[in-house]
Amino acid sequence: MSMYVHLVVGIFEALSIGYQYAYSHQFGIYGVSQVGKTTLNNQLRTRGEVPDIKKRTVGKCRTSRKIIKMHGHTKVMKSTDIGGEAKYWDLWLQDIEKRKVKYVIFMIDDRHLTRKFNNEQLWAWEYLIKILTDNNWSNGKRKKNRDYPKHISIWANKYDLWKEKYEHDGPIEKHPIFLPFQSGLEQLQDRGVPCSKFIVSAKSDPDMVYRGIMTMFGGVTL
Repeated sequence: MSMYVHLVVGIFEALSIGYQYAYSHQFGIYGVSQVGKTTLNNQLRTRGEVPDIKKRTVGKCRTSRKIIKMHGHTKVMKSTDIGGEAKYWDLWLQDIEKRKVKYVIFMIDDRHLTRKFNNEQLWAWEYLIKILTDNNWSNGKRKKNRDYPKHISIWANKYDLWKEKYEHDGPIEKHPIFLPFQSGLEQLQDRGVPCSKFIVSAKSDPDMVYRGIMTMFGGVTL
């Protein structure tokens, strides 16, 4: 009887993954150069086995599926690696429109705290906010309510490298690393888009990464 139950459960799990594989959740991972987007994409694909990144991403790579499993929950997502230099930001727009991206991760590190006049992350964030909150697509067609993302999250990456630099005893969402991006989050919330903030170490702590992904889906309690 036990073997039969396990067989049935296995079949249903396989069917569920097959369905999700066909209708994968579209994720967009954006951010400036060298913030960790390639590392995150590799972490989501291999879980733990992440190579050192030697070269910057040029243009846009092929979109690929990733199976995310944690605490009995399974989700299938699709994401792609896109360059973070300003000349590639238009590719973010194309990616969002072509794939109808529903979940957005904007990755940052602490460069804006260590170099006070380094505003590249804020400029990239403002560009992304304009794309996401615009009433129209780039072709002028009016957006419908279903065209806006289901969830947008700022991920402060490389936590293992900067966690000792800044004193902070309050809630993680109040960490000073997120402060310059608050206005954009408020614009998104005014649109009715759920937002969140996470601190992660994409290269060294896969559990942090997977917990962040699963939490973005909502209703998945970890």
